[in-house]
Amino acid sequence: MEEFFDHHIHDTLFLDNGVLVLNNENSANQKEEFLENLSECYAKANDLSSPFYRRSLKKCRTAAVRIEIPYRDNEKVSIKLYAFSSTRVAFVLSKPSPWIIRYLKQQFSSLVLSSTDTSLHVDMGSSLAKARLEKTLNRREVLHFSLNYEYDNEFMGKLYGNYRGWGFGSEAIDKMIRYYAIFELPVGAKVDDIKKRYRELAKRYHPDRVQTKGSRAINKYTEKFQLIQEAYCALRAAS
Repeated sequence: MEEFFDHHIHDTLFLDNGVLVLNNENSANQKEEFLENLSECYAKANDLSSPFYRRSLKKCRTAAVRIEIPYRDNEKVSIKLYAFSSTRVAFVLSKPSPWIIRYLKQQFSSLVLSSTDTSLHVDMGSSLAKARLEKTLNRREVLHFSLNYEYDNEFMGKLYGNYRGWGFGSEAIDKMIRYYAIFELPVGAKVDDIKKRYRELAKRYHPDRVQTKGSRAINKYTEKFQLIQEAYCALRAAS
């Protein structure tokens, strides 16, 4: 199974509670072998006839395969981020976690420079790479893992260059990255773009829009509206 997922790393979507392996004609033989082994293991574990499951799973040879992980309490994983320059970032896990490394490899694909069982070095030499980084940092739940990102104090300055007014420490940096994500803007976006996006979101999520739809909708919009206000104040102060 380990070899199968490593081989299909770029064809795998990582969900909160499992994975979705997409079809790839070049890997059809590996997928068929994996499904064969899977059917045998399942049949043996449940005292069932494996030929039936083998025939059934063969139908998935050219289809996407979704594999869910049974529910369990989220396991917390701490990941430290280091920026060596504006073009290189390292993810360092507090302990080995093959699934999280696979997830990060899938997220960054061809941008990966090197990796071990506890670290990943990524090329950040383009705006698209940084956009991918910011999107990844704002996803905190995957495969029943809860991801906690930490940053060294020089992370923003080294990666983006124009570091100012954002505060130091992981919590301040983490909040700022999340605020930009709320506005769906790249880190360091221009003040005019922030103002424009603020007006759009404030209008869309103003609680007055749902006054006739009950307390649940009103509370939801109120929370979102307050978060937008908080993000706007922080981003304006930092710009």
